[in-house]
This record gives sequence, structure tokens and C-alpha cells, in this order.
Amino acid sequence: MFLQGASLGLSASISPGPLLAYLVSQSLAGGWKRGAIVALAPLLSDIPLVIAIVLLLEQVPAIYLSLISLVGGIYVIYLAWRGLQAWQGKSSRTVAERLQFHQSLGRAILVNYSSPGPYMFWTLVNGPLLLSAMRTSILHGVVFLLGFYGLFIGSMLVLAIIFSQAQRLGPKLVRILSLVSVMVLCIFGGILIFRGLSGLL
Repeated sequence: MFLQGASLGLSASISPGPLLAYLVSQSLAGGWKRGAIVALAPLLSDIPLVIAIVLLLEQVPAIYLSLISLVGGIYVIYLAWRGLQAWQGKSSRTVAERLQFHQSLGRAILVNYSSPGPYMFWTLVNGPLLLSAMRTSILHGVVFLLGFYGLFIGSMLVLAIIFSQAQRLGPKLVRILSLVSVMVLCIFGGILIFRGLSGLL
């Protein structure tokens, strides 16, 4: 069960998505510690998420995911706008000084909640596997979760460290990578909005 969870955790950590894009942008802007805050956010946000999905989400109408996607897309676009302001140097104080630990963590949790990815993943993949493991024994379920989050969070921390080291390669490269991360956030925000509107219409 541990290897099964670990393989899924590794896959989830490197899958393109809003949380990964936000981790990259925060690592570039504030170093590995800022990125680590984003990497650790799922440990807090997923607790109620997993419980709700495993117990209730199968009974929730499909429109629920569409609404999450729409709101999430708007929020990701907002994050991209803030990133663009930082890239232009218009809000360096906001990004570098006023963005405290709880703010970074809160935004990362909102990114995770506002994306339908975790809901879909836990509904279609991890949820059934976790339930199957827990039917065998509670220990099997715990081992599965340890494997998943051990590799998921660990891999995200490694990515935060890697991208934070880009600052050593010069300010021009950091600016380029920061702009790319803003563009990626815009793309994911647009995709989420499109999916949300498509589901609602």
C-alpha cells in the first residue's frame, strides 16, 4: 500500500496545475521557504477535503464541480495579476515584505480548494483506493496516506528548492521565469473558467 500511495503522490506532485504553478512563482519570488509554505498547504487543506469526498461527494450534483472550477479560475487569474504586478515592480513591498506566513499559506490553501483537480483526483482515484485499503485494516489506510503524502509533499519541497536556486543564475533569468509562471497561471485560470462555464451551460 505504501508503494501504491507513493507512486500516486509522486505523480500528483509533478502534474501541471494551479498549485504547482503557484509554488513555482512563490519560490522564484521569495526563495525556498516561501515555496515550502505552498508545498505544505495540502497537509491542512486536504484533511476536510478527503473526509468530505470519501463520505459525501458521490451524492453531490455535478454542477458543484463546475462552480468550484469557475470560482477557482477567477482566483487563479487574480494570483497571476498579483504576480504580474510583482514582475513589473509595482508591488515589491506587498510581495516581499507584507506577505506574511499566514497569507502565503492561506492563498495556497485557497488555490488547492478552488481547483477541481483535488476533488476529481480523490473522487476517481485516491478515494476508492483509500476505502479499499481501510476495508482491509485501518493500518493499511494509514500506510497508503503516508506513502501518498510523503512523496507528494517531499517532491513539492524539492521543486521549491530547485526553483529558488534560479536566483543564483541572475536577475534576468528570474524575471523570465517569473513571467512564465504568471503566464502559466493565466492559462490554468482560463482553463478552469472555461470548464466551469461549460459545465454550467
